[in-house]
Amino acid sequence: MKKLLFALLLSPFLSTAQNNLPRFENDTLITSGGYRIYKGQTLHLAIGTSAAGYFTFIKFHPSLGKNNTYSLQNSSIVVSKLKNYKYSGADNNSIRVTGILTYKDGKQEETDIVMNFERATQDYDGQPAELNVPEALKRKPTETVREEKKQAITVETKKQTAPDDLRKLLVADEIKKLFDLYKTGALSKEEYEAQKKKLLDRQ
Repeated sequence: MKKLLFALLLSPFLSTAQNNLPRFENDTLITSGGYRIYKGQTLHLAIGTSAAGYFTFIKFHPSLGKNNTYSLQNSSIVVSKLKNYKYSGADNNSIRVTGILTYKDGKQEETDIVMNFERATQDYDGQPAELNVPEALKRKPTETVREEKKQAITVETKKQTAPDDLRKLLVADEIKKLFDLYKTGALSKEEYEAQKKKLLDRQ
């Protein structure tokens, strides 16, 4: 009897802990913040979080043979299928989403993306979420998140102490991406110069 009473008292805490974990059930992905992704839903993409404006946590599937995620800014995707769910931590998770993509200029096409759903649906490392998610459904600060932030700070510190040559190569690569966007007309000359200056000032 005591064991049964103890189990009943403990069950709400266990269910709360389980609900904080992302899961995939009944063809619906539920993130740790409670955001749901399912067939027929429209996902609204925000802007990419890399210095050049590319998406960091949302990528085209390799089968499409393209990687210009800058074009996904302020677009939307009507989900037709979810597959290949994977989760083993906030930095090692993904879901494959196929559906109809509508670019900000109104052009539509079938698409296939792979998304780190935990990072894409939360404000991370000082940057807003790449997927527009209601504030109430973003991942809440927990001990796990605090630990992840500590790890991110450690990684960032290591980046800052990287050899000068490596830093210069990384900056040069970002500037090249910006220049490519400028050449294709995705960025104005003023936007290109402003972003380039930001990158150079970081050195």
